[in-house]
Amino acid sequence: MLTAEQVNYFETFGFLVFRKLFSPAEVEMICREADDAWENELGHPPTDTEAVSLDNFIEKRPPLTQLVVDDRIYVPIQQLLGKDFIWSGSEGNRGFHPGDNAHHWHADRPGRGELNYTRIKIMIYLDPMRKDEGAFRVIPGSHRLPLHEDLEPFQLAHSEKQPKFFGLDGKDVPCYAVETDPGDVVFFTQSLFHAVYGKQGERRYIAMKFAARPRSEEHIASLNKWSNYAFEPHETLCNSPNPRLSQMVAGLAELGASTRKT
Repeated sequence: MLTAEQVNYFETFGFLVFRKLFSPAEVEMICREADDAWENELGHPPTDTEAVSLDNFIEKRPPLTQLVVDDRIYVPIQQLLGKDFIWSGSEGNRGFHPGDNAHHWHADRPGRGELNYTRIKIMIYLDPMRKDEGAFRVIPGSHRLPLHEDLEPFQLAHSEKQPKFFGLDGKDVPCYAVETDPGDVVFFTQSLFHAVYGKQGERRYIAMKFAARPRSEEHIASLNKWSNYAFEPHETLCNSPNPRLSQMVAGLAELGASTRKT
């Protein structure tokens, strides 16, 4: 359970880091399941130059699905998003394309209109991450106004091949580098500006995504724009006997169908 200080930290800075949340044995299990999934997708063990990214990653692996309802994940998410939150998908990524060792500054859910609808992404890195070797970098507080709008030029520039950010190379932008070791877990709001520089090695990570239950047309429009797959939850969650899993996808398919009709 999060303390009041942790909730305030998240609301102010836009992220939380939990050190050694999973034990070495649990990390070994997660790595084993993830490596097997990537190998099955490729049909062979990944080479050093192969990159693979899979959606519905957690949903297709029962041992990994249990992470979603683990109190260490579920309870903090419930505190931050409210009891009736929704599942918004997962992904599993390994490696990166040669020459593409940076993910420039951006927010996953940018713009003033997104700031009143909280989405949270959880990152579980399976390899050590250091600042100049692919660690997750954030600009604390950039999910809030006025800083979020001040950084709009970053969003416009991040897809360029050699972007400049207020005249700086991306790696030189003032930031906080979230250096992690296997077993650590990062929570962040998807309106937070973040980046990665110096990717190397296998660079394995799993991501889980959650959102507050949509309560307005604006929320639904946001999901349709950025996360329309949330309206097509995987059958393993829809048919799960676990009430935590079934609740977080309840009504999403019907809501998606109704919005497509209008």
